[in-house]
Amino acid sequence: MADSLFRPGRRARVLHLLRSYTDAHVELTRNLARELGVHPNDAVAIAEILWAESTLSPLSPARLADRIGLTSGATANLLNRLEAAGLVARSREDSDRRVIRLRLTPQAHTRTVAFFVPTGERVDRVLDGYDDDTLGRTEQLLTDVVEATAARNAELRAAQRPGAG
Repeated sequence: MADSLFRPGRRARVLHLLRSYTDAHVELTRNLARELGVHPNDAVAIAEILWAESTLSPLSPARLADRIGLTSGATANLLNRLEAAGLVARSREDSDRRVIRLRLTPQAHTRTVAFFVPTGERVDRVLDGYDDDTLGRTEQLLTDVVEATAARNAELRAAQRPGAG
């Protein structure tokens, strides 16, 4: 029988490394919280807003709530704190003026990017050591693992809905 998540072998080691990466990223976000003087949940939101900005897809408050796993009310409180601290701004950028987009303030953007640059540079140096074929295969592996995990999460969410099951 092939090794897997619960049986030692290469697959288990790969999955363990994915988990270790997640753990390292969570710790990095806690360090961002200390750097910015905010609660760790606030730092997660800041990192999500920065990531969305960098991919040219600024988040709405509802999408942020989805990304960070908070209710809309808890997300509104979080955004109020971040706005009062001068870290986040809400704007109406779409043709539908009811749609709100979240952006880091210039100061928060500068501080957050400066925090993440050293890590990005280290990761870039690591990735420079791999050819396009290896990166492509790794990208496909990670895509497949993320899709499998996301599908299971979707099943679990569906099972939690009233009237499900």
